[in-house]
Amino acid sequence: MNHTESGSLNLTRLDWGNIQTVLLDMDGTLLDLNYDNKVWNELVPTAFAQRHGLAIDDARTDLLSHMREIRGTIDFYSFDYWIAHTGIDLQGVHRQATDLIAFRRDAREFLTWLQEHGHRSIIATNAHWDSIKIKDEFSGVCSMVDSVVSSHDYGHPKEDPGFWEAISDDGHLTDRSSTLFIDDNEDVLSAAAEAGIGYILCVSTPDSNRAERSGLKFPSFSDFQSLYR
Repeated sequence: MNHTESGSLNLTRLDWGNIQTVLLDMDGTLLDLNYDNKVWNELVPTAFAQRHGLAIDDARTDLLSHMREIRGTIDFYSFDYWIAHTGIDLQGVHRQATDLIAFRRDAREFLTWLQEHGHRSIIATNAHWDSIKIKDEFSGVCSMVDSVVSSHDYGHPKEDPGFWEAISDDGHLTDRSSTLFIDDNEDVLSAAAEAGIGYILCVSTPDSNRAERSGLKFPSFSDFQSLYR
């Protein structure tokens, strides 16, 4: 499968016989991004506004502006950074919406299928370990894969070539040509393509409360069942 092709995935071209390792993003790929969108678009601005006596709209504008400035850096994904920047109890805010932590459609079944068919599965996420632990507590997602890697382990986000060098150096990524990588972030997917990952797929419906995305740069899918049935 040519990773530069766009549009919906032609499933007959996903060569499972050649795929040894499957790297999976967590938020928006395995887990519904509705949770993170609720936390970061609503709960964090509300807590920030309350902490600093701001109007909610001003707090949201301030945070979104700063997010745009540091997007694509390791700080963008760091709990420690955002705690220092906002002064709020970020873990406490995340726990206000744990009822929204849920697998995307058929993601759990897909992980089981990978195990049953001998494909090594690795979560490769930009999420901070504090975030991973909360999500795993309410989903059990980490126990369904062979290993979990956070970009914070390496000091480079997945958008950065340094991440792909580091994940290779520590033995998680032994053969890039026989690796499938699935993510919902096109910047991350572009970095993976540049790093020589053999198979690349984009999730078109990362948030169950939002419409399916179109015009994506990479082959895309919505339902995990379409990948193996």
